Amino acid sequence: MKYLLKWPLALVLLLPALSIYSQEEHNEPEGHHEETQEPGHLRDVFRNSHLHGHIRNYFMNTVNRGDLKDYYTNATGGAVGFTTGNYKGFEAGVKGIFTYKTFGNDLGMEDPITGKNARYEYELYDVLNKGNFKDLDRLEELFIRYRFGNSYLTYGKIETEYTPLLNHSDGRMKPFAHRGAWAHLNLGRPHQFNLGWLNGMSPRATTEWFNFEEGLGLFYNGFQPDGHEAHYHEFYPSSGMGIFNYRYRRDNFTFKVYDYYMDKVMNTLWTQVDYEFKDFNLGVQYVYQSPFSYNEDLNYQHRYVQPDENGQVLSSQLSWQQSRLRFAFAYTHAFDSGRFLFPKELGRDNFFTSISRSRLEGMGDVDVLALKGEYAFLKPKLHFGVEMQQILGAQPGDFKYNKYNVDESFQVNTHFRYNVEGFLDGLSFDLLWVYRENQNQKDAESIFNKSNFNQINFVTNFYF
Repeated sequence: MKYLLKWPLALVLLLPALSIYSQEEHNEPEGHHEETQEPGHLRDVFRNSHLHGHIRNYFMNTVNRGDLKDYYTNATGGAVGFTTGNYKGFEAGVKGIFTYKTFGNDLGMEDPITGKNARYEYELYDVLNKGNFKDLDRLEELFIRYRFGNSYLTYGKIETEYTPLLNHSDGRMKPFAHRGAWAHLNLGRPHQFNLGWLNGMSPRATTEWFNFEEGLGLFYNGFQPDGHEAHYHEFYPSSGMGIFNYRYRRDNFTFKVYDYYMDKVMNTLWTQVDYEFKDFNLGVQYVYQSPFSYNEDLNYQHRYVQPDENGQVLSSQLSWQQSRLRFAFAYTHAFDSGRFLFPKELGRDNFFTSISRSRLEGMGDVDVLALKGEYAFLKPKLHFGVEMQQILGAQPGDFKYNKYNVDESFQVNTHFRYNVEGFLDGLSFDLLWVYRENQNQKDAESIFNKSNFNQINFVTNFYF
């Protein structure tokens, strides 16, 4: 906590912005508003428009163990979106987002022991252009949408709809963004469908747009199962990803299925069942992955997934909630049939045991346990939550099931959120404290900016 003691005034002066640590399922895109009287002139379409956005300030401080170097930074920015009024079902929208570094230490300064520099703090800016802290704007949305009944069709640079793998993941200054077409078909209870085809992406913590061939593998490629470094970036002429989602809901029972077809690469089938009884909720997720034959035509080191890999994951959760108090226990098992893989450039996995700063992607033949508790106060509107996670079976050096060579670990996340009421409605403050510890390898190279650290995230948000 060395640097936190230096910045009490900075924390008081933080500007407002968005909540970042929960990912909810939304059926209506941002900017949706009730249809008004049918406009008689073109100018009425703009008079009935909707302006929305946010202002955000994010302070992050990673405190590494002992003499390993610590990093801190403060990013300020926001987003402004404009959606036209509705004319015969049609509407259009545009949204831009920007970020600046307001203060912090030198993120490029190398740690004298490991020779490495900052990791998480760079993710508030542009991880593909480290050192750029000012020219960080992005055209996040530019779309046309047609509404009919409770359904809609959207095309362009669109707000990312929620799925357990492909999602907004709004946990930095810039979230994941996607380009393509999306159809939301609400046929009334109990049936709902979503169909999408995406041909472009702008990954979280970046400012540029990429097609799928360019985007796959932009980030660290990890290792192949034989232990050699993977190099699959720009080896897949993929035209995009197709998404199918069906949801069935009746009484206390909900069934969801998601299918992700990534051209030339693989198919991922995600199924989920939830059942509520009295104060309890039982959820089960099962995922099965199938690589496509195109992988066989590539050299071993250039493959994203090996032809004999079939990632399988079973995740379950039992939760209890009464009034404003909630407890949950979750267990996930990744089978030894292959590593569970999903491009980091597209989203983050949301298994029942997935928590901030820890996901399952890249692992197989492991077990993950999670215990969660949260309480919501009414006056003031304060939310407090604690998550504890244990990863068992991850063996450093066993690259067959360990793409990023991680160790077994124990992690605790503590989260406070305060939502302001009255005149300042829309203003919120989030505080996330992360502690993570390796269970076996604790040398400097293995833990620097990866584990055995404390991290403070303080975010001020204002929606408008």
